[in-house]
Amino acid sequence: MISLAARRHSGLAIRPALFLFALLMPLALLVGCRQQGEWYQLEGVALGTGYHITLNGDLGEGKHALVEAAIQGELASFDSQLQAFESLLEASRPPFLAELPAGVTGEILREHLQALSVDRLFRVFDDFGIASAMVELGGVQRAGGTQGRHPWRVRLPRSGLDDLSEPVLRLQDAALVTRAAPQPAGIDAPTTARILAVSAVASSAEAADRLARGLLVVAPDATLEHPVRLVVLTPQGLELHTGSALEPLIEH
Repeated sequence: MISLAARRHSGLAIRPALFLFALLMPLALLVGCRQQGEWYQLEGVALGTGYHITLNGDLGEGKHALVEAAIQGELASFDSQLQAFESLLEASRPPFLAELPAGVTGEILREHLQALSVDRLFRVFDDFGIASAMVELGGVQRAGGTQGRHPWRVRLPRSGLDDLSEPVLRLQDAALVTRAAPQPAGIDAPTTARILAVSAVASSAEAADRLARGLLVVAPDATLEHPVRLVVLTPQGLELHTGSALEPLIEH
């Protein structure tokens, strides 16, 4: 059995153009081949980051090549869209965005496409009858089915506060997305609390991404009923705010 919590693939800050180069390489796709039966692993780069896919299904002889081609095709399509949108944004940057650092809107677009691409991959898995899968792409993780007899286990991202004891979440047919808020430069000690990052769980990556971004702008002391965790910077230091719906998913 493959423990994704113990073998996380950290996102690489790789330019999207390298994805086309990666397609020409004999990537270590399906590198694990089989782990206790029909378990497969795929790794590579897309949408400016690294991805790690673990899946289980009755692929049969040669069928895994079709799955690999379908996955690569979906990621290549989203990568092309990202490059086209980034070129358009750069060529026609609206005046009201002129004061923002270059790449801010592009970063949001890239993260949004990452969430959409992860959800699209699960449609591919459904088409091939793949019952269990885990996809990690940038700040997006989505689990389908179970990892053997148990839910998939993933770790919440480091908070800067409890790095020595990262909580482990149990995910089944759900996605975990972490988004960071743009922070003002040159301010070390805030006079009021502000949110640094939000980790959110939802039924799809797109829904989790939308929930996380919505909470980035709420008051840090707001009552949280959603399955989320907020990393909040206060004048006294870092604090963690955990939504009540997240508690049942945390391994203690």
